[in-house]
Amino acid sequence: MSFPALEKILSYQNDDVIARFAEDHGVSLSDSQEIFFEMKRWLWLCAKRKVALENGAEFFQVPLFNEAYAIDLMWHTFLLYTQDYADFCETHFGFFVHHQPRSQAERKLWQEKIRTNADAAWEERRRDLKKVYSYLYDELGGEILVKWCEEFPVRFKGLRKEVRTQPSDSTVREIPQNQYSG
Repeated sequence: MSFPALEKILSYQNDDVIARFAEDHGVSLSDSQEIFFEMKRWLWLCAKRKVALENGAEFFQVPLFNEAYAIDLMWHTFLLYTQDYADFCETHFGFFVHHQPRSQAERKLWQEKIRTNADAAWEERRRDLKKVYSYLYDELGGEILVKWCEEFPVRFKGLRKEVRTQPSDSTVREIPQNQYSG
């Protein structure tokens, strides 16, 4: 299987995910559609990187950096629709693209690096980010890099975590209060 063109990935649509994100995070449907579009770029980039690594490319992680918080939240929303997400990945990439946040051990290691030599830790982080930004630029162009790292953080700085006032369709049925007592 040859790697799919980005245009094919970007043509995928899922109105349920887009609507759910808009409801959960208090953004317009238009903004939600835009974030969904950019999340598909991100997934394509992750899948392409995985294939490159399997074919011997230099290893470096491509983390979803803090500036791209809106894209990460959209990915979380897409993952809630597990069958749709799994089908999307299988259809477009031939494998499941896993969401793997930094582990507790990785977070502790970073904290230790900061504690022992903050300047060296931040220099290492800058070198790593330079690789990631260069990769993003090479694969998606400068316009997307600016959009994800400069525009999105400003436009979506108020993005809130899920705040539901009513149960969602996926909520397990409520158990009567008297069944809790024991």
